[in-house]
Amino acid sequence: MNENIKELIGQRQSTRNFTDHEVETQKLVEICQLSCLAPSSCNSQPWRLHIVQRPSPKVPKITEACQTVGLNKFLNNVSSYIVIEQTFGNMKSKSGGFFAGNNLTPIDIGIMAAHICLAAQAEGLGTCMIGSFRRRTILKAMGFGPTRRVRLVIAVGYPAPDDKLREKKRKSFDETIFVEKD
Repeated sequence: MNENIKELIGQRQSTRNFTDHEVETQKLVEICQLSCLAPSSCNSQPWRLHIVQRPSPKVPKITEACQTVGLNKFLNNVSSYIVIEQTFGNMKSKSGGFFAGNNLTPIDIGIMAAHICLAAQAEGLGTCMIGSFRRRTILKAMGFGPTRRVRLVIAVGYPAPDDKLREKKRKSFDETIFVEKD
């Protein structure tokens, strides 16, 4: 396997300590463009990506929405977010998922979000996916009506020098990988 991809995946972690250095808008745009190349069910691409950066007044409101029940205090110095909104996708994907008994849209969004994190990592940026947030507060912060669906918020920034690579604590491969040949 390509050593670059091994290194990229091995070094990616949820960043919880960012510097004050602002992320260049063009980097965020390129990361989002690359992530939109991610596969999706029947090419439905059921997402909209919203890049929100300081000095936008939305940044502190998004931070507040993501600090529900005392979580995510590290977001206080985050200057950039990618807010992932779920869209309808297409009928082929919806009907295929319905007949299979599987909603494919959240899977598609997860795949695309992983692409964001890896593309950011390749640019020397850290990310942290935030799935726990106050729904109404984030909708209000973004200026969205009640029918819009924010599915994930990704904090993006330059990791602080003391944000060292942590040991990965994962289940053993024997518990998670099974080779079926017959």
